[in-house]
Amino acid sequence: MNTMTINSSKAPIPSQPLAHCNPEVEQRVQQWLAGRQLLVWIPIISQENFPGVPPQVLQFADQHQEAMRWPIHRPEDLLALPDGITGWLLPADAKDTDVACGIWNGEIYILSVQDKRTGHKQTLLGERFDIATGQADDPEQSVV
Repeated sequence: MNTMTINSSKAPIPSQPLAHCNPEVEQRVQQWLAGRQLLVWIPIISQENFPGVPPQVLQFADQHQEAMRWPIHRPEDLLALPDGITGWLLPADAKDTDVACGIWNGEIYILSVQDKRTGHKQTLLGERFDIATGQADDPEQSVV
């Protein structure tokens, strides 16, 4: 994964690129934040994000993913995300995104999501994965 961290100890929140940061993703998120666009964060429903949760519960939650939009009005709102859970980040009026976001130990990471096995880029709408059956819409791709 390509990552970028946003230093949470200063206001406004400046970015500090990490070693393998995708500059295009970083620039896009910085433009969203600088433009004061309303953003939303949607948790990625997966066993990796929610270990120990039964597959049928994850499948149910995934069907209601749209209702789980967490509004991000300003950069500081990212600090209120649940620790250790990756979610999709996008402008509120957008339909799809290839940007994910998570907070770990007080640091915000902006991620470009790729399938761990195939290396294919993933998006919010680009691949649907059935938790219960283990099947993806695109047979050449699999879950994060």
